Amino acid sequence: MTYDLPDLLLGPDWPNQRTRWVSLTEDCLYGHAPARCSIRSECVSSEQVPGGLHETIRVHYGPKTELSFLTQVYSPAAAGRHPAITWNQFSAGAYDSCPYEEALQRGYIIAWFDREQVAEDEKPGTRAVYDAYPGYDWGAIRVWAWAQSLLADYLLTRSDVDSEKLCCTGFSRGGKTALCAGIFDERFTICAPICSGAGGGGCFRYLGTEVGFIQDVKQVESLGRIGSVFPNWWTQNFARWFPQPDPTQMGLEQDFPFDSHTLKALIAPRNLFTSDGMQDNWSNPRGTALTWRAAQPAFDLLGGRNTARFRPGRHDFSVEDWLALLDYCDEVWFGKDAGRSWDTCPF
Repeated sequence: MTYDLPDLLLGPDWPNQRTRWVSLTEDCLYGHAPARCSIRSECVSSEQVPGGLHETIRVHYGPKTELSFLTQVYSPAAAGRHPAITWNQFSAGAYDSCPYEEALQRGYIIAWFDREQVAEDEKPGTRAVYDAYPGYDWGAIRVWAWAQSLLADYLLTRSDVDSEKLCCTGFSRGGKTALCAGIFDERFTICAPICSGAGGGGCFRYLGTEVGFIQDVKQVESLGRIGSVFPNWWTQNFARWFPQPDPTQMGLEQDFPFDSHTLKALIAPRNLFTSDGMQDNWSNPRGTALTWRAAQPAFDLLGGRNTARFRPGRHDFSVEDWLALLDYCDEVWFGKDAGRSWDTCPF
């Protein structure tokens, strides 16, 4: 069987093609966002932790800086400017497995925020951000990604942050968000979606598990599933491509104007790090491998690294996953050889 994905249309006209692809992602998937706004910040609390400092910072934003969210910032004790990893988190740090002491000892700033303080996950349009910015068709994924860029805005006001070394990461739906953030904010020189599935690093057209492509929406997250169960994540136009009211069927994926390889290609010439579990069937590991390979020509042409990590295991953002991400950042930003074999795909 041939697995056909839309042509990336690479070539000398790529800058115009990139603009076209970005516009299509807004029209068909993410929705449109306002320009980033002015921010101000205040330190709510501060405490010494092994290897550095933990601060709780309130970031104020909005047309009159009337809205806010909290970010947890872990910074190294060592003087100087440090690379920073921004992380959109589940509510109350539900999946917080970050080895902070290790990250601080390596010289990394870790800054995370609870994305539901900005836009709720399962209650469409109930946060004040939608009232503050009327007339936009953005879904929650785009709102969260926009907030991750506001977090970067805050970090760049600090004297201890290296502006050339910013990463955006997230897990599961947060991985979808991180990929979106990387597309729309080129200050993120590393984009690291973890176990992100459909609408992230997976694939709409082809659904597969460790055993092969199966096209079974009961086992693998699909376009119809994310559109029907979580319609508030996306622009309303996205509904055109999935079956209603039954999301347990394939929809019009073959007519969708792009697939996840396009989203990945939009990170070039920067660096993309995707990490997935080989037994994480819901996240479509085989489809992730397909779109990883299909995006590679963009990186060959433009530069940057298109790195895929497939590990044994299921849906998780574990300590080992964090250590792999830190090793990758060490390699990209500092030329350190972590001794890892990246891009070893079992499919």
